[in-house]
Amino acid sequence: MTDRAHAKLSELKKRLQELRGRLEDDPLANPVRRLGHDLSRAIEAGELSLDDTERMIEALAEEAAAARAEKGRAYLAAGGKLVDAIKLLAEGADDLETLRERTEKPLETIVFTGHPTFAMTEKGGAALRGLAPLVEATKIRKRITLEDEHREALRALASAADATSRASEEILKIARERFGDGFRSLLPIPVSLATWVGYDLDGRQDIGWTRIFRHRLLEKTEALADYVRRLEDLPGCGDIAARLNRAHDRARLEADGFASDDIVGSPEAVAEAANRLTADGPDRLVSLAPVIEELRDIARTVEADDAIRILGVASLMKARGLGVGEIHFRLNASQIRNATRSLIPIARDADLFGHTVLHAVNEAAANVKPVRVNFASLAQETSSARRIAITAAQIIKHIDADTPIRLLIAECENPVTVLTAIYMARRYGTENHLDICPLFETAKSFDRSRRILNVLLAQPAFREQAELRGRIAIEAGFSDAGRFMGQVPATLAIERLQVQLAREMRSQGLDHLDAVIFNTHGESMGRGGHPASILDRSRYVLSPFARDTFGKAGIRLCHEISFQGGDGYSWFASPEAAEAIVAGLIKAESCIGDPSTDPFYKNTEASLDFYNSIRQQQIDLFHQESMTQVAMGPGLALLPPAGSRKTKRQFERPGEEELSLRRIRAISHNGSLQQIGYVANIHAGVGEAIGTEPEAYTELARNSDRFQRLMRLVERAAELSDMKTLIAYMKLYDGSFWATRPISGREPELEKACADLATHLVGDKRYFAALELAARLRPGAIKLKRGLKSMGFDKLGPAPANLDLLHALRLALMQHMFLLGARLPSFVRAGGFSRPEVMDEILALDVPRAVEQLREGFPQRKEDMIQKLVDEPADETDAETGYDVIERETIAPLERSFEQCRRISLAIAHHFGAHG
Repeated sequence: MTDRAHAKLSELKKRLQELRGRLEDDPLANPVRRLGHDLSRAIEAGELSLDDTERMIEALAEEAAAARAEKGRAYLAAGGKLVDAIKLLAEGADDLETLRERTEKPLETIVFTGHPTFAMTEKGGAALRGLAPLVEATKIRKRITLEDEHREALRALASAADATSRASEEILKIARERFGDGFRSLLPIPVSLATWVGYDLDGRQDIGWTRIFRHRLLEKTEALADYVRRLEDLPGCGDIAARLNRAHDRARLEADGFASDDIVGSPEAVAEAANRLTADGPDRLVSLAPVIEELRDIARTVEADDAIRILGVASLMKARGLGVGEIHFRLNASQIRNATRSLIPIARDADLFGHTVLHAVNEAAANVKPVRVNFASLAQETSSARRIAITAAQIIKHIDADTPIRLLIAECENPVTVLTAIYMARRYGTENHLDICPLFETAKSFDRSRRILNVLLAQPAFREQAELRGRIAIEAGFSDAGRFMGQVPATLAIERLQVQLAREMRSQGLDHLDAVIFNTHGESMGRGGHPASILDRSRYVLSPFARDTFGKAGIRLCHEISFQGGDGYSWFASPEAAEAIVAGLIKAESCIGDPSTDPFYKNTEASLDFYNSIRQQQIDLFHQESMTQVAMGPGLALLPPAGSRKTKRQFERPGEEELSLRRIRAISHNGSLQQIGYVANIHAGVGEAIGTEPEAYTELARNSDRFQRLMRLVERAAELSDMKTLIAYMKLYDGSFWATRPISGREPELEKACADLATHLVGDKRYFAALELAARLRPGAIKLKRGLKSMGFDKLGPAPANLDLLHALRLALMQHMFLLGARLPSFVRAGGFSRPEVMDEILALDVPRAVEQLREGFPQRKEDMIQKLVDEPADETDAETGYDVIERETIAPLERSFEQCRRISLAIAHHFGAHG
């Protein structure tokens, strides 16, 4: 950073402090807006250049990244060392069988998901773990493909595999110390791995079946290469390593057959790839079960240290099979239902909890005749759900016959959808390997959760499938639930769902089965990840009370937790960080004391009122037009493209799209609110809830672990939120602001541009929507601040100065972009666009599109050899056409200003702990 930029930042911090100091006397003052306005005037007067703003942004972004990295170290440290976590897990296991029962099935599963949270570059994620210069964490990723996401997921999974393998070896060491050679009979897998990157088809149509096979075969090659690396130097394992290496070479050739999506248009290419995959041969390997038994035999004959390493590899094989982890397909409930309408006729208005429909679906599942399928069946299938069912069948037959496959059903709000998925599993012969997992994420599904579980667990088809698989799996979606009903009520509704599952399994005689609960949520505050530590985060999403409920019911529980996108993968950038994550998750399994004595669960009247009050206000808020206008406003456009999945959902059939906040994804919704300075989805409604009985909630805050954990999240969110910042952004869409800006007479050169903006914004609803939203939320915000202080959460104060400076700089840059657009010369409609349309795009911050159109309408002369070849001289230049002036004075600074705005977005995300 130059001395000039450093001096300017120091000056701005002093100015911000001065403006904040006036709030006590003038509560209507808006420090961020005023500072942004001052900066805007300096830019338009030529006193502050885009070079200056860029250097200031670089400095603020690096400070934000440094603070995030420091918090990350504390976040990881709470979990302690992996060896200590394993000792805690093994505590009280006084005989080998107890230790076996405790460790030979996963207690935790780390699931890598591919939501659009790839804002940083891959080096940026490494920088947060101290493996690259910190400046890398301030750079925005320009674009990312699904293949990029898959490659990064493989890297994170490899790091996680090292950590989980180390955990298995530590258990074997403890077993050796306690039980001598008995350790040789153990295959411990306390933590397992899974991924849905490349397999998540919910709301997207760009993942064809050839890509799925390419991803799965690449994962097979990665796994086999890893096993070879781990085994080749171990005594007695050379022959196994050689066989696995030959299988690796074959899998790589099989993957090459599916390297192009274009093969779907060529029956010959499909047949060639399919026949290569299905052909018999000595190098064909679809099961590791015989290999694992060979390794166990070898481990009985070698030195103890070597046996521990060999059994560690065998445990890893058992955990992830011929891949990098269990794969999770995800479909929407509507896709499942659409796929079976012709097979199981159900009237559209039928009661999906009624006896008639349930009987019909159970009957269909009981009598379904399995059908044989091949790759021709796959190539000809058009239904997404049936295509996935056939894909699963082909993976099991020809790639990996051991590893389970998860089918996640998004927006599952009735038992019939799950039963139809079971019907499809039986039809295509995958019932022995497929875990069908309803995803609870909507307010309706949580309202119905007890009824759904009660009815579902009583159905013959479901019970048979559960017995076959030995487990019952559900998924809880913090992301969408937090958007629909607020983050705090969603967390409590999910906890209630978890407890209901334990109680229903017990009451319906299914407590001998395992329970699998997949809590999918991101690392950032707005999506369920608690800001304190990995230990706190795990106990936040699956509370000690919920864990204890399963324990008292005698049900073995496996908790699955997601790490989403590049920001989530950054926790696995270094071996030390990966081990700390695994240690924290294992440590979270232990409960201190009796969680059922927590007053949050004893004083149910207060806790239920707390939940109901916030939930209703959040649901009302979600459906308010003012909230839609704000959440789909500038913050959405300021988010960097951070994933291959589109911001808005893709729909399979016309008419399925809704004109509401449901159109955008949860990550984008929550990220949008972060970017404009007010994460209402976390703390809105909390002030009113605790204000009803302040003494009761102060008592809870003092004595309840659960309530403290919830309120620490709220406190941090409130600290980073300021309604005045939101108003400052939306004020830029108020025509009267632009009409009055030149009134001082100090900016005569802007009068025409400001007048044009004022005219263009006549009738625009965005600012007035923000005022309406503020009027709705401010009373509660005031109560929240007062309540947090009385509860002892005394850290709450103004947002960090650097965060406000980032907002102010971006407000100035936005004004600069708007004024650049308003100063565009008039031009006739060309290329399908007009000046007003370009203005609309700039105001909507769709600047890349506006720049593209402007360059199309005002093209620059290209260097051409022809001028050097002709003899006749010419003097005409671009300057005489004026196009180079438009490029230099309008288009280029417009593009650069927007790039700086996006870089600010990443810096703001660092303050929150993640993107989205």
